[in-house]
Amino acid sequence: MIIRKLTTQDLPTRVAWMNDPRVYSSMHFDVPVRMDKTEEWFARISKDEYRFDAVFIDEMGGGKILAFGGITGISSDASKAETYIFANPDGQHKGLGTAALRLLCRYGFETLGLNKLFAYTNEDNFASIRLHQKTGYQIEGRLRQEYKDKKSGRLKDRVYLGILKENWKG
Repeated sequence: MIIRKLTTQDLPTRVAWMNDPRVYSSMHFDVPVRMDKTEEWFARISKDEYRFDAVFIDEMGGGKILAFGGITGISSDASKAETYIFANPDGQHKGLGTAALRLLCRYGFETLGLNKLFAYTNEDNFASIRLHQKTGYQIEGRLRQEYKDKKSGRLKDRVYLGILKENWKG
């Protein structure tokens, strides 16, 4: 697997995956995700020097996209940034997210020179919590009643996970 910067050619796949319930059920964006709005989003974020949005490619499989992810809110003062990741819905639970997150951490720590990476996830997104912990993130906190669950209408917690460069085992 290799990492590269997100391009406009990747947007149709990104939109299709984001409209898949296996992806959006654990994320915080409204569906349906529209291509025109995604193109507007991409035009806006492409100029943002405080983020890096990535595509993870199967270098052996003809350049097939395996996952999307990114590093956002890059703070040179605090030497930290937030990460996000989502894998091909047809390839979930096959280690793609773990491999992609490891590459994203390497990019954040080695290329960007950050000291800390962090992520937020839903309290009941056990796959995401395991994925981050497997990569070396630790649960650092909980934001109580932080979002309204779309299915149940209940307020739920978000979990804050972080990893320091000194604890990352590349």
